[in-house]
Amino acid sequence: MKTICIVLLLGIEGWIQTTDTLRATDTLKASAAIDWLYERLLDEAENLETTALEDAPEQLEELLAVYEYYRAHPVNINSDEVARLEELGLLSPFQVEALQRYRKMYGDLLLIKELRMIEELDEPTVAVITPIVCLGKSEWVREQESLTIHKAIARARHQMTLNYARKSHADTSYLGSPDKVQLKYGYSYGTKFRMGIAMEKDAGEPFFYSHLSDTIKELAASYRKPGFDFYGAYLFLSDVGLTGKRGGLKVKALALGDYQLSFGQGLTLWSGMSFGKASGGSSVMRRGAGVRPKASAGEGKFFRGSATTLAYRDFQASLFYSRRWIDATMTPCDTLNDTLDEPELVSALQESGNHRTLSELSKRNTLLQQTFGGRLAYAGPQLEIGYTAYHLRLDKALRLKPSHYNQYYFQGDRLTVMGLDFRWQLTKAVFFGELSMSGNEAFAGLAGATFKPAGYIDFTMMYRNYGTRYQNLLFGAVKESSRGQAEEGYYLGMQCAPAPRWNLLAHCDFFRFKWLTSQAYSPSWGQEYSLTVFHQVSSNASMQLRFKSKRKMKNSGDDHSYSYYPIFYTKRSAQFQFNYTLFGNWVFSNKASYSHFYDDDGMNSYGYFICQDISYKPEGKPYSLTFRYALFDSDDYNSRISVYENDVLGAFSIPSLFGQGSRGYLLGRVKLFNALALYARFGCSFLSDAIKSDFKAELIWKN
Repeated sequence: MKTICIVLLLGIEGWIQTTDTLRATDTLKASAAIDWLYERLLDEAENLETTALEDAPEQLEELLAVYEYYRAHPVNINSDEVARLEELGLLSPFQVEALQRYRKMYGDLLLIKELRMIEELDEPTVAVITPIVCLGKSEWVREQESLTIHKAIARARHQMTLNYARKSHADTSYLGSPDKVQLKYGYSYGTKFRMGIAMEKDAGEPFFYSHLSDTIKELAASYRKPGFDFYGAYLFLSDVGLTGKRGGLKVKALALGDYQLSFGQGLTLWSGMSFGKASGGSSVMRRGAGVRPKASAGEGKFFRGSATTLAYRDFQASLFYSRRWIDATMTPCDTLNDTLDEPELVSALQESGNHRTLSELSKRNTLLQQTFGGRLAYAGPQLEIGYTAYHLRLDKALRLKPSHYNQYYFQGDRLTVMGLDFRWQLTKAVFFGELSMSGNEAFAGLAGATFKPAGYIDFTMMYRNYGTRYQNLLFGAVKESSRGQAEEGYYLGMQCAPAPRWNLLAHCDFFRFKWLTSQAYSPSWGQEYSLTVFHQVSSNASMQLRFKSKRKMKNSGDDHSYSYYPIFYTKRSAQFQFNYTLFGNWVFSNKASYSHFYDDDGMNSYGYFICQDISYKPEGKPYSLTFRYALFDSDDYNSRISVYENDVLGAFSIPSLFGQGSRGYLLGRVKLFNALALYARFGCSFLSDAIKSDFKAELIWKN
């Protein structure tokens, strides 16, 4: 779920005073929880097979924005709003049920610290949710939620964010400067109304054209005007009654502009991101948030238009329409060999959002995509059943260049997908599943169950089978491949607390690909294992051990091999982390990582990483400082070490380190005039053949 993590840095600033209650976040436990969430997002980014982890996937940025919103508008844990924490992936359905059961037995919570008395809520979970929950609604909040134009103007919250980043080792062949600039504005009134705008220029994209030659300037101007490369805006209204009667018709969500959709288990329709199998445990079970605004500047999969969800008692109906231009590679139609009427065809869809060269600019906004559909659902206390369908139209036909593996990829200009999903929650078990069908009558399905035989343990089993001919451009379910096509898998995850202050998270996944992939020119298979052990040593110290192993198949790189039968390759990694605090204000973290890659061709490489983090975060002071010094040694890119780094608010940094060298960075935060916050970070990598530096700064104003 995943704008989530960097914003968590706000949760460790100290004591947070609200109109409802005084909420405290223990610095050490919050830091450990942040590390835990960072690692989850790192796993997700790696599973997305991104080529440059330094530029975090835009879905992660979206999650950070969601978490920031809930920090400013905390969830009332003494109400049914707590289900939103499950939609974010921060609580399991059993933890939500345990919280509700505790309230029935002992009444509403009076202190946030009572969360630690609930057996199902472990220390990392409590530390993560504490910054975004409250104990109830004050009279001021209730008054604010009675929406009027005067109150919406006088008592609204505003936030303006300016983010700047620059790397010294930028590519000089790009048209623009190596500066990355992002400007965002957000407005919110209570929890019912919010809107915002976002603008962004990525590194290498031109902002002004004055420095370009006349020929290049004319070509660049024909693709887009000077200024930001991306503009977005949204308006969102939620939980507004139409009848004024209890149980009457209600607008659960209304979105105009940019928005995201997530329904069911993600098999039919899901945009944005959510925690997948890398997180282990019950996180593979989705709980769609439905219609939600898009507050980030990401340029990938999202919708632009309007969407709404109407609710009447336990029934919900959603409708949406989207019309937006997307990036694509265009090729002229060969009229001699083709009977199509289109003068141009689409040979590939582009989702990077980068427009740094004339070639990339020529692909910008060349394809019109229209999407419309809806969902009907029954959402009772224990049983949820939903039917989702959408139809997608392109103004030019998609015709891929033939290859070994893309024979069953979607081609054409029309795509229809529909699916039926369910979720049935009992006291000790939750059953879930979804069956989806694409317009070519191909199917994909998944089914699973999560069991909790005791308060300290739960485990999840899931089976997935995605047809070879199944086609879906808005797929968001658990998968090993990038497309969720021609894949079958068996998943087993477990989460338990075997002893006080001990938490264990593990999963294994056995998968096979029923058709060729871009890496293996024959059907292939593999398996993945992971184990995370967390131990709260004392109130001032914690440790964590993580191990992961993945074995897959790929084409042989041996030039003397004439067989298309793929070979196995294995990558294993381990990390140990020890956190401790001294003198109340100093937080230390020691990390050591190990990576090993080998394959049947005889390749064998290793990677090592150690670092020391020191943070000074004085309680009640408007400033903080974080420092890291790291040493790394990796034989090649295969054994690279990917580690997260503390960053400015709203950013996500996970550089991939390989070769031999050292790296350090300094991150500072200072609060100015109670309304302004300034973040700045300078990092430098010392390699055997080069020195690379990077700088980030962010200025945040909020009233």
